Amino acid sequence: MTIYSGQVNLTRYKVLGEAKTGKAPPAGRPVPFATLDDAITGWKAAPLEALMDEGKGRDMRFMEVMTGWVAPDGLLASREWQAAKDDAGGEATDSDWSMAMAAVNDGVLLRMRIDRRKVPAALIKAVYKQKLKREETGKSGRSKRLPRAERDALKQHVRESLTSRALPSCAFVDAFWREAAGELWVFTTSETALKAFEELFARTFGGKLEVTLARIQPPMTAAPADLWTGTATGKGDSLAEQWLSSLAETTPM
Repeated sequence: MTIYSGQVNLTRYKVLGEAKTGKAPPAGRPVPFATLDDAITGWKAAPLEALMDEGKGRDMRFMEVMTGWVAPDGLLASREWQAAKDDAGGEATDSDWSMAMAAVNDGVLLRMRIDRRKVPAALIKAVYKQKLKREETGKSGRSKRLPRAERDALKQHVRESLTSRALPSCAFVDAFWREAAGELWVFTTSETALKAFEELFARTFGGKLEVTLARIQPPMTAAPADLWTGTATGKGDSLAEQWLSSLAETTPM
């Protein structure tokens, strides 16, 4: 779900660890835009037309699920990005955007695109059975059972072949990352979407900035800020035990 729909669901995260920028960030910026751009390089979503390209995007046609970052939509960021594309004479692509365009107040917007190619399992099974029968019968007409490895390879070939012909469906997940506060809000409660977001965030920023996500769930939604600070410095376990003990004492039986 995106932040531009009529209803918004929210999942909160703490971003643990201090971003390693290699130099002092500019005033008012916990992480320089150049550092964020460097981290996000290679993890942007491919232009939609590339998903259907049998040449350059051929390998992507065989993937059932892909995730990547796209430019935030509906704000000044996207208008600046469109203006940059126009200035480039139409030669710019959907990947030509920077994190500076995603800055809003004390954080940055993130938008993940999920591309899925769905092939019904029954169709894969039916086509596989037909091809397997043809392979095992052969030109002689005599049946000969294929080895397990060859059967598995044939089934994988059928899956990839059908997947490459399926039209991709696209879904978007929006998030707002307040870097200085160490907070991130993801505007969905879908477990599938959250896991995809967590994995992409870890691959994008985990190694470059040495940060990790911790999902805030009850009863941790009411946890004091000191607990999260202690978690980042290695003292989180003892602080959590103290806080949970005090919570238990004040909870009526």
